[in-house]
Amino acid sequence: MTFQRPELIGLIPAMLFVVSVAILGHWRRGVRLVDAYGGRQAAFRLIGRRVDLFPSLRLVSSFLGVALLGSVFSGIAPVQPEEAPVTPVDLLIAVDVSQSMTGNDIEPSRIAWAQRLVEDIIGAGVADRVGLSIFADWSYHLVPLTDDSDVVSFFSPWVVPSLISARDQGTSLGVLIEDVIEEWERRSRPDASPVVLVVSDGEAHDSQDMVITSTRSAVESGATIWTAGIGTVSGAALTLTGSTAPLLDGSGLPVVAGYDEELLRQIADVGRGAFHQIEDEASIRSLIADLRSVSGRTETIEEPASDPTVWLLLIGLALLVFEALLDAGLTTRRAP
Repeated sequence: MTFQRPELIGLIPAMLFVVSVAILGHWRRGVRLVDAYGGRQAAFRLIGRRVDLFPSLRLVSSFLGVALLGSVFSGIAPVQPEEAPVTPVDLLIAVDVSQSMTGNDIEPSRIAWAQRLVEDIIGAGVADRVGLSIFADWSYHLVPLTDDSDVVSFFSPWVVPSLISARDQGTSLGVLIEDVIEEWERRSRPDASPVVLVVSDGEAHDSQDMVITSTRSAVESGATIWTAGIGTVSGAALTLTGSTAPLLDGSGLPVVAGYDEELLRQIADVGRGAFHQIEDEASIRSLIADLRSVSGRTETIEEPASDPTVWLLLIGLALLVFEALLDAGLTTRRAP
């Protein structure tokens, strides 16, 4: 407990002294009155109550009442828990919108889960600033780093493969990471922790060495690279956009969307981030909880300590009223 006006606490002993002098003085007058009336029985017949009993109950109730009211007037208040320090986070979300993300091995589709992931992350408020990019063979910045989450939410439905040209349907994770880091460096803050979240099936067309080299460069610049994998090892046969006809390669064979979990894990490991497999709502919540840990945020909101002022005031007044009833002799009437 703390006191907003601690200088008033020193008045409580003085008030207790005054109250005790008044009550004891009243008791002494009662004793002298009994002697003047010729004894307890004569005094009781005339007054109707005992006035020579030591007022221990009156003293206790008045002392407690004065102490409680003095605490209220001193501005007693609960000690609020200190908030844990929070590190500002700049989160850059990069979503793979290559043709392989239309695979439906995870219903309704990989890209649908990517959209849901982006929306849930934005809604959870895990970062101070958020940027949104899409990528295939090249990356495109939909939303630069901003503290207006509504802007990012507005563009999240545009995270679809049809947004980019048909000739740009590869997946270049290395180019993406380099481009996203350049975007952050243009808008960097010295006190912020940059986090890049790559949402992809990991089916990259560039070499693994190139991807890992880009990841190391990102770490050297101060960023951490997280990955969210969407897909299954069995993959899914792709269809032509707007049709149920299978998509065929140059040899006339159906194109199957692959999934490279191992590469995504390596990126997260080298990037000093974390890998999360996205397959249901629980996995999204797990990723969001881990992202909160970067800044020190917590999902649970601590309830502020309750203010005891009202209760102390009511109890203090009740004790003083009780003392007044004792003084008036309305609570007990004892025969001599």
